[in-house]
Amino acid sequence: MNNPLVSILCITYNHEQFIRLCLESLVNQKCDFNFEILIHDDASTDGTQAIIKEFQHKYPEIIKPILQTENQWSKKASGINLRFNYPRAKGKYIALCEGDDYWIENDKLQKQVAFLENNPDFSMVCSAFNLIKEEEIIPIVKEGIVSAEKEDDNGFCFDLGDLMKHWFVRPSTALIRNLTDKAKVLEQYESPFDIHLFYHILKGNKGYYSKDILVVYNRHQGGVFSGRTHQELLLVYYHILKEIYRKDQNKFIKIQFLKVSFRIINLRISGLFSSRKIKTPELKDKIVGTKEVYEEIKDLIKTKQERRELYKTLIPYQIKLLKKRAQTLIQRFKSL
Repeated sequence: MNNPLVSILCITYNHEQFIRLCLESLVNQKCDFNFEILIHDDASTDGTQAIIKEFQHKYPEIIKPILQTENQWSKKASGINLRFNYPRAKGKYIALCEGDDYWIENDKLQKQVAFLENNPDFSMVCSAFNLIKEEEIIPIVKEGIVSAEKEDDNGFCFDLGDLMKHWFVRPSTALIRNLTDKAKVLEQYESPFDIHLFYHILKGNKGYYSKDILVVYNRHQGGVFSGRTHQELLLVYYHILKEIYRKDQNKFIKIQFLKVSFRIINLRISGLFSSRKIKTPELKDKIVGTKEVYEEIKDLIKTKQERRELYKTLIPYQIKLLKKRAQTLIQRFKSL
């Protein structure tokens, strides 16, 4: 297909139980424009690639896969979409859908493209979704997280500051403008993720969040992020935010970077951030200690509030817990 308006980027790895439903939801989109589906499978060891080949044979003009024979994530734990799919996207717009998610409305693309076509001052649009966790379906619809003038019954406008305060964008719900200059910016990062992409897409621009539930997000142990321990997620976000801030000096990123850093310091001091909790091989050489984190952030701590937050992190979690229990007991005795 030579003239797709939308390029759908899809990454898969051992998604045999999910990928058929995912691809069916993509090819069944009802649109008055052409789209392409760019898939990268990272050397799955189950039947994922066989299912992708089946769909490729059925829709050769739409589905364009890269089927790896050697796992790329193990070589560099980041940016699979940005490294392998984004550079070959021909569309004016980019849609994302991970191989273990799927779209539940066949006019998702039509709605989102229409919004961006009619609102050229917006750079992205995303939506609410259903979360499937342990076979339970949980609607996730965000409300009341932006100022009242930005929101109505259908959704809300947001900017980079809103997103940094409340990270509410699931990649599989998003449609963005294909800005080639942003792709070039992302090349400067050692470990680019979708967070880097959304950050640069929104920098100086606006996004729109629709309260329509258009996507299903599967949370399972095999997910890139959903299968991670709390300590592993903190470590991933620490390195992502540090890299973005060091390159861009953005105040919103600084706030988030300090929050994650303070959390790691507190867990370290409390003995709750053991290296044994880091089970992902590619993260083991990224483990950071209390002193290393402090040295990284000490020059960023300028205000009384930031110093106060740092001092709080030096109080072990166990002491905070004992204090809470003591306060509870005191209240009980007072009520006798």
